[in-house]
Amino acid sequence: MEKLSLMMDSRTDSPNFRHLMNEISYALTYEALQDWPTQEIEVATPNGSDIIPRLANYPTIVSILRAGNGMINGVTKALPLAPIGHIGIYRDRDLDSTVEYFLRLPKDTKGSSVVLLDPIIATGDTICASVSRLQEFGINDIHVLTILASKTGLEKLSATDESISVWGLRLEESLNESGHLAPGPGDISARLFNTE
Repeated sequence: MEKLSLMMDSRTDSPNFRHLMNEISYALTYEALQDWPTQEIEVATPNGSDIIPRLANYPTIVSILRAGNGMINGVTKALPLAPIGHIGIYRDRDLDSTVEYFLRLPKDTKGSSVVLLDPIIATGDTICASVSRLQEFGINDIHVLTILASKTGLEKLSATDESISVWGLRLEESLNESGHLAPGPGDISARLFNTE
């Protein structure tokens, strides 16, 4: 929680904000993989062979642009061989709907396990739209990595697909009139990339 408190602090500058997000994402990835299927592999060590468990299959990492990219370095530090995809979806307040503007997934993603990165789940609109879009590609084993989530957003995600597992640090109770976590860390993308 120490890192989260620093990340949420409005005085934390962009370089430190990125660093904190990477460290939190790295730790979250290890927690999320605790129950991941493994297989035993024989490894030749300098002093003989040994049987050591490894992940049975690497998941595909999919980042929801732009904020999800702040988690990629931490996640790939834990999963260096995982392929990475990107999905660009945002919640348009004027349309009261989500808008997809980009999608690029690795080859042979159909049927694979996906770790979907979204550091903040507020209204739940973006994460639900992303899950639905991935399911159109035959991806049904989806695990969400987030840092903060609202109760409203998680309820909406569960209503979309109750089989999805979510890993995060803290549940936030309220949203403000703009649909942002209150108090929350503010606009993640703006703080990551030092933009307005």
